[in-house]
Amino acid sequence: MPSLKSSIGNSQHISLDDVCFLISSISTEDDLGQSIETEILSLSYCSKLNISRAEFSTAGQLGHKPQLLLVVDSDEYDEEKRVEYERTTYYVYKSFIRPDGYTELYCEVKAGG
Repeated sequence: MPSLKSSIGNSQHISLDDVCFLISSISTEDDLGQSIETEILSLSYCSKLNISRAEFSTAGQLGHKPQLLLVVDSDEYDEEKRVEYERTTYYVYKSFIRPDGYTELYCEVKAGG
């Protein structure tokens, strides 16, 4: 029986077998007119892929420190700039819509965040 594990994490055969939370926020005002920001976490199935050397180099030249590449269903991603994966909050510095219906999220951890 062939193993399915070889396709997990393979950029050509995506298996959304992991979970992340896409983080968005809304701003409202309280009775005193003060702005209150509320985070909304949306569960999304994802797959973790390896960051290529080319991406690591290019991102480094632009001041980013790539630490995580997640692939999510394009229908679930709505330009969120933060994502929680394995209890760590990452900032999405670049997203790429693939022709197969998935979106790649290139993520980093910001200092102090």
